[in-house]
Amino acid sequence: MLQIMKYHFRILLRNREQMFWILLFPILLGIMFKVAFSNISSSEIQKPVSIAVVEENNSDALKNIKTFLEKTELKDGVALFVPTYCTEEKAVSLLKDQTVDGILYTDDSASDTVTLSLTVSSSSSDTVRMNQSILQAFVKQYNSSVSAIADTAKNHPENLEALLQSLSEQVTYTKEVSLNKHNTDTYTQYFYNLMAMACLFTSLSGLYVSLNNQGNLSAIGARRNVSPVHKMKVIIAELFSNVIFQFICNLVSFAFIVLVLKIDLTYHLPLAILTVFVGCLTGTAMGFFVGAIGAFSEGTKQGILVSGSLLLCFLSGLMVGNMWIIVENTCPVINRISPAALISRAFYTLGIQDNLNQYFQCILTLVGISALFCLGGFLLTRRKRYASI
Repeated sequence: MLQIMKYHFRILLRNREQMFWILLFPILLGIMFKVAFSNISSSEIQKPVSIAVVEENNSDALKNIKTFLEKTELKDGVALFVPTYCTEEKAVSLLKDQTVDGILYTDDSASDTVTLSLTVSSSSSDTVRMNQSILQAFVKQYNSSVSAIADTAKNHPENLEALLQSLSEQVTYTKEVSLNKHNTDTYTQYFYNLMAMACLFTSLSGLYVSLNNQGNLSAIGARRNVSPVHKMKVIIAELFSNVIFQFICNLVSFAFIVLVLKIDLTYHLPLAILTVFVGCLTGTAMGFFVGAIGAFSEGTKQGILVSGSLLLCFLSGLMVGNMWIIVENTCPVINRISPAALISRAFYTLGIQDNLNQYFQCILTLVGISALFCLGGFLLTRRKRYASI
């Protein structure tokens, strides 16, 4: 069996088509993802909020507002707000043109305080809605501060200095919060699905194991069926060689993504490597099973595997990031049995969750699917008789 594995390794090394799809294609696609998502991520950094401040006759109130706006920082001394001081007519025009995210008005209806009111537009943009939320928090904070100053000056003037000192400290309206210690980037899920695709493309090598052991599908299969070597021994040796070889190739892709592209997939590194191995096992078993079905040509079965793998990767989110959620809401059973969804979900669980129960559920399901594919392939290839080969 070791001799069979040795020669099969040499065959795999010389198969340039498989080497491209399993090794080079995921690396090239990973580079494209990195370039594309780096530009997207840089454009999504929080920027200052544009607001229009309506100028009224109350110059003291306007002066206080200007001071408050200047002291509110985004980070590292960068102002959170970019105000435009103008008339109400001009402010409404800017809001309609979406040049500003909101309009601030001074309200001096109360006898002893001047507060702020806010007008915003209805928008479906996530960025605009977030900026409007920041403005609402600012107005609430300002009005609370003005009310506290007025109340303290009236009832407890001895505490006024301490209150003004505390209010003069910088107020932060945005804060980066990590739900856990991993702090996973939004676009890392595409690289999870990229690894899932690389694992499923190993099905092409499993296909050749099946084709090369059927006398009616290949010349190699015809010779093997008349040789004295037990067919099952050859199949097991070749499948094992394929899994190990494809596992090494996918580890190279994994290392390239982590070390060169700087995408952190190394949370629970031993389990991440286990995921790659189990993914290769599932992909190889799937190719072996499809290759054993019927007497279709090699090209037809290749097309079925490639298109099927890409379809599964599409449903798991390789092309559209939220596709996994759409499938989960419409037909969740697909996410429970799709190898691509299970592999990407296993990586996702390692990167985002501390509880690994879902991870092991994904791995055990993949092992079960692999066992079913192998069993089906063995049953379809064993003890076949040919009238003429």
